[in-house]
Amino acid sequence: MLVNAGPWLSVPPRGYGGIENVLATLIPELRGLGVRVVLCATADSTLEVDRLVPSFDRGQFGQIAEPYNRTMGTAHAHMGTLVDFLRSEEEPIDLVHDHLEVVGPAVLGAMGRAAPPVLQTLHWDLRKHPDFYGSFDGRGRVRFCGVSDRQVELAPSRLCEQTLGAIPLAVDVARFPFREVKDGPFLVLGRMAAIKGPDVAARACRTAGHPLDLAGPVAGVDDPAALNAALADLGDPVHGHDDATYFEAAVRPHLG
Repeated sequence: MLVNAGPWLSVPPRGYGGIENVLATLIPELRGLGVRVVLCATADSTLEVDRLVPSFDRGQFGQIAEPYNRTMGTAHAHMGTLVDFLRSEEEPIDLVHDHLEVVGPAVLGAMGRAAPPVLQTLHWDLRKHPDFYGSFDGRGRVRFCGVSDRQVELAPSRLCEQTLGAIPLAVDVARFPFREVKDGPFLVLGRMAAIKGPDVAARACRTAGHPLDLAGPVAGVDDPAALNAALADLGDPVHGHDDATYFEAAVRPHLG
């Protein structure tokens, strides 16, 4: 099996990285069942696999907030590496498990019969990309899997027809032992975006008198000092990102 992690973050990630954490949980289990796993990811990935096919020396997440016409080559360069590997026929691949939003299935579908069968896990809001999901037909090679029934219900009908079902994302529960009484703060861990609702958590915790920690990137920037520097530079592309606008207006007033 070839697992396509995309070019954004290492596997496992060093901090933020939902998809990459999922893969770091899934791949060891697959290998434990005897599945040979080839991982197409960035070269700084440290997860043990049967083979790593690197596209970039390190994760390109810092580019993700820049305008599309500046970053569209990143995902396509990554897919070029993946396609070159498949065409080299160095080792047979029975299935590609893809996790690269839109570009993954578009490129693999365009390969037609030259590509192995493809299953893409849909990790995002399926109301995005209506033009793509409303017209893409899988090209006889690509099928999809959601992560929740509700997510799939909201998908365009054409995408639903190509979706095999929904499988919740796995967690290694042994890493998170349950404690009925906890002594730490509440925590929001994830991208600082309106769809994630960190402002709601901040208001609720402040009203109830509970401390809250927020951990996650803003518009692709994962360091507070770097974010402040970017916001101080009026020419920085972070100013055009919805997540940065949201964070400044709805979240920052609750900090401190």
